[in-house]
Amino acid sequence: MSESSKVVSLSEKSAGRQGVTAGKPAVLPSAVVLLKEKASAQLRERVKALFGKVDDSLFAMAERAHGQEEQDGLFQALRLLRVERRNIVDRFVGNVEQAFQIRREPQQEPDFAPDSLSLVHNDDLEQLVAADTMVANAKRDFAEPLAELCVRLNTLYSVKVYDKNNPLGPDVICDAFVASAQTLDLHIRARLTLLKKFEQEVMLQLRGFYEFCNQLLVEQGVLPSLREQQRTSRQRPAYPGSSFPGNAAAPLTGGANVPVNTSATAHFAPGLVPAAAGLAPMAAGDLLSHLGALQSGADYRGSGVAQLLDVSALLQQRLLDVNQSASLAKVDSDVIKLVEMLFSFILEDRSLATPIKSQLGRLQLPLLKVAIADKSFFSKGGHPARKLLNALADAATGWQSGDNYESDPLYREMSQIVERVLNEFDQDITIFSVLLASLDKFIARERKRAEMLERRIVDEADGRAKTQAARARVAAVMDALVAERDLPPVVRDWLYKVWNNVLFLTCVKEGTGSETWRRDVRTARDLVWSVQAPMPDARKQLLTLLPVLQERLREGVEALSYETFEARSLFAGLKEIYRERFALAQKLSEKRERQLREQVARGVRAATAAEHSEVAETTVDRTAAAATPEPPPSQTNGTQPKDDSRLSKLTHTVDEQIAGPEEIAIPQMEELEQAVAQAEVVSPIPKQEGLALLDESDPHWQMTFRLAQGSWFELKRSEEEQFRCRLAAVIRDIEQFIFVNRNGAKVAEFGRLELAYALRSAQLLPLDDGMLFERALQSVIGNVRKKRSEQS
Repeated sequence: MSESSKVVSLSEKSAGRQGVTAGKPAVLPSAVVLLKEKASAQLRERVKALFGKVDDSLFAMAERAHGQEEQDGLFQALRLLRVERRNIVDRFVGNVEQAFQIRREPQQEPDFAPDSLSLVHNDDLEQLVAADTMVANAKRDFAEPLAELCVRLNTLYSVKVYDKNNPLGPDVICDAFVASAQTLDLHIRARLTLLKKFEQEVMLQLRGFYEFCNQLLVEQGVLPSLREQQRTSRQRPAYPGSSFPGNAAAPLTGGANVPVNTSATAHFAPGLVPAAAGLAPMAAGDLLSHLGALQSGADYRGSGVAQLLDVSALLQQRLLDVNQSASLAKVDSDVIKLVEMLFSFILEDRSLATPIKSQLGRLQLPLLKVAIADKSFFSKGGHPARKLLNALADAATGWQSGDNYESDPLYREMSQIVERVLNEFDQDITIFSVLLASLDKFIARERKRAEMLERRIVDEADGRAKTQAARARVAAVMDALVAERDLPPVVRDWLYKVWNNVLFLTCVKEGTGSETWRRDVRTARDLVWSVQAPMPDARKQLLTLLPVLQERLREGVEALSYETFEARSLFAGLKEIYRERFALAQKLSEKRERQLREQVARGVRAATAAEHSEVAETTVDRTAAAATPEPPPSQTNGTQPKDDSRLSKLTHTVDEQIAGPEEIAIPQMEELEQAVAQAEVVSPIPKQEGLALLDESDPHWQMTFRLAQGSWFELKRSEEEQFRCRLAAVIRDIEQFIFVNRNGAKVAEFGRLELAYALRSAQLLPLDDGMLFERALQSVIGNVRKKRSEQS
């Protein structure tokens, strides 16, 4: 079977199962040829039948998809499988038929090849688990007919046939199907659905298939009395004095030659036997029993020291102690190594204190038992055991070990939980859910106390920030309205004694984006305009504005509960200002009318004199021109229009002379809003001297905008003073970052620039506080990927 990074396998298993002999393919016995033809035909029909059900499932999944990307991926997979189904079936049958060419020497299995986690290119353990789980289940459920088939084939081949190289074993059939679809670019959910349907339609129906294959070989005369011999063998122990309890059940665990010789383990020395030696793998129940014994007897020396257990060495010693020999199934061996790698990451995690890592390390054997018994442990994010491990790590992220850490409530709670797992967990995983609920209640109580203190600290800082921001924004409005303007004293009193406070309260309570803020700013602007507007041109507009303005001013005074006598004085002063302005407007209007009449009269007299002068000149001209021929009509008009133009020009000149002063510009609302937005708010944190501004593209400056509230950090004030803290709040108005410890007490605060420099100098180091199990799993996958790329 061809190699591919998408092969779902715990190792390069297929290379040892389906290889061909060097040189030309061996000539197969006639019984094997017949078996190959009949078995291939049956498998072909079963695989062809599953595609209809895959179609239905993918279509239903696509209709229920949560996102457009997922839906598109499922529909694309649906179309691709419809096009490629015939090729998939042909490749599958070809892979199965190729497996009948068995190698003379079984391939040695590596201790732990990089491909043992071959989700390397799609980062998804679900494929690995799906394939190996269905193989393990088939070996367990169909052990007896599979063992009979293996023994019969062993008599037909010139090389040894056992469960690993059985051409019709579950390993071969599963790998053949996975390889037939491995080159297709399928959405992960579509690939898993395809595997699930293959399991339902093929793998779970293998009992009848193996019965058919055995009967076919019996008809060809291959060990027709094998089943009777097995029945007799089970009724009469072959080694009465055997000191290997539990081996009587071994024949049904999938070992190829064990059913014929139930005392096979007597040929091996006590301890772990390599899988390639031919000894039947230890049943999962037996392995769990040994791990349970190790769990109850494990010696964790020094509670403050984190220890990684070498499970293989412990199993070896356990088997020596009970004088047994056993072999591990490849899937179990890989799970043991995977759990060791996960706990190696956990015990090296910088985010956890050493005593906490010591407690979590004690869960290695219990979680290994979970992984052995339930292969969905690695793919099921909501598994109770994983959730408990993540919750323990999350609760202890900001925990620090003091001189008397063993009396710390959190440490005691974690120790009790770990002890209960070690003492009470056998195979029932409900204990993890019970302990998780207990831990959640404890954490809720602890965090409630911390959140009360933290809330007070944040509210206090937020209140100071809002106060400073409000003052700066109100000052910006006042500066824009008052700057370079000669305002009456009473108006300045209104602005600085009354309306300054009105704007401040509105800004603090409702913010600068509220309609109330805009109304109050407009009131201040209208007040300034009312004493600056040119008179008498703005007289009508001012008469319309004053009732509304007076009502708004009165509401502001009432909102402040301003002193009554002072308020009356302010209103009286403002009333006097407007009385004077209207009186001035009246005088200006009368003066303008008088000047207009005088200017018009002078203009009329001047125009009349000019007209008389032109009449006299015209009479002389006519007398002199009496003897001259009459000019064309086109040259005789234009006299009256000339007089009209002169009069119009005169009137325009008079208007310019008596026009009032130009209107003084008052900032528009848009300008005031811009001034508010640009108001500089001074942070209460004393700035460190000598810190130069950072470029906008500086990575640490950019990081300050991406920090999430609740993130954990390690703060180093000196080599002796180091502690963990959490980002409790970011006060946007003054760019203040507040950090607290686990108990909610404030331990540090930074401005944005100071924070960027702290990150740059590693004074403040982010801690990875994501889910521990998932981080460990991704780290293991990444390491495997790296090793594989280095070897390729």
